[in-house]
Amino acid sequence: MREQKNEPTVAVETLGCKVNQYETSYFFEVLKKAGYRVVPFAERADIYIVHSCAVTARAGAQVRQLLRRARRTNPDALVVAAGCYAQLEGNRIARDGLATHILGNPAKFDLIAWLGRPGSFERPCLALDPGPRSCAEFEITPVSSMHTGRTRAMLKIQDGCDSFCSYCVVPHVRGKSRSLPAELVFSQLQKLTQAGYQEVVLTGIHLGKWGKDLLPAQSLADLLERLGSESARPPRLRLSSIEPEELDCRLLGVVSSAPWICRHFHIPLQSADPLILSKMRRTYDPGYYSELVSRLHAHFPQAAIGADVIVGFPGESEKQFENSLEFIQNLPVSYLHVFPFSPRPGVPAADFKGRVQGEELKRRAACLQRLGGQKKRAFRESLIGQSLEVLAESEVSSGLWEGLSDNYVKVFFYPKEDFNPKLPALVKVDGFQAEDLMGTLVAQGA
Repeated sequence: MREQKNEPTVAVETLGCKVNQYETSYFFEVLKKAGYRVVPFAERADIYIVHSCAVTARAGAQVRQLLRRARRTNPDALVVAAGCYAQLEGNRIARDGLATHILGNPAKFDLIAWLGRPGSFERPCLALDPGPRSCAEFEITPVSSMHTGRTRAMLKIQDGCDSFCSYCVVPHVRGKSRSLPAELVFSQLQKLTQAGYQEVVLTGIHLGKWGKDLLPAQSLADLLERLGSESARPPRLRLSSIEPEELDCRLLGVVSSAPWICRHFHIPLQSADPLILSKMRRTYDPGYYSELVSRLHAHFPQAAIGADVIVGFPGESEKQFENSLEFIQNLPVSYLHVFPFSPRPGVPAADFKGRVQGEELKRRAACLQRLGGQKKRAFRESLIGQSLEVLAESEVSSGLWEGLSDNYVKVFFYPKEDFNPKLPALVKVDGFQAEDLMGTLVAQGA
């Protein structure tokens, strides 16, 4: 039997977006190649890594909590804060003695080298320079499998953002928009397909800007068109969040002609009030957004359409909030992601007057979350009697499987005797069991 007791152990906890999740899979691969054994974060380990998020104050609080938990679990361990929150608040982490190593976004990709540097809670190893805005090239981080172990993989093809919305810290901690060249996108997709993944999610910080920095400049529509002729692409491809202005006629035309692209659109709204959108430095108005979503729904009636909404932005009056609520009520969206406004260091909105706080902020957030729940239920009810392509993800109890449909709905079903969980399943939705959709397996195929 192989001795494991001398292998250094490492535990990793990840917060935040799909890009972070993908990058964590890269960390796992380089750590394993370097001889580390991965253990759960709750266990005693030699090294703890918190791959952090900085989008909200709550995310920052979670990072600090995890760092403290790691030190309590093993006071002699190396504790690493990496990623966006480390980049934003690295000096605060150092001042509070929360980590032995603090790696900003540029440095974290040299994880193994930095782990070899000395660091302590009293004098942590700080790696915050050069600043992310100075990074002009995409960091190549190939993975052969996802640490989540699911049937779906993520592939990071873009990083950074140049939009500088007034509330958002991401351009400051992630740097300039930069793209993974198309040939590397194809080769990484091929690896993931050969590893058995039935679905790959193309993801980025500002996905719709993919290719704009390449020479010659390209577009996401160009990439998808080329993928249509690639034999190595996975059976299903899903797009992560796309900004409203980037879902143009050409991109929609490509999606329409490609049944292998999932009918799922996540389109940030943020606010339905034109004055608030202007203060946010968003570049569309509510009318444009409404027309886009209505057109999508008419063209793809079974598609899931999701929206991000920020509630309680500085200066948002009760009337503006009520107007936004009514606007969203009338939209054919399938679900909402609701974010109470959270001021972040160094961004303009942190100094705006008229913040909505306390119980009023909670009330408004609860109203939107309730509406989001209603939208989600109505969308799933509309699918009863329909047949959906489902990828099985796990067997939740004896004979009962759960999977994710092309249009982003979790479905539970009982398979037939010759069921192969590695192949797509056609499942007819029969109805609800409590809050879950239940279906019947109709057929399977490659």
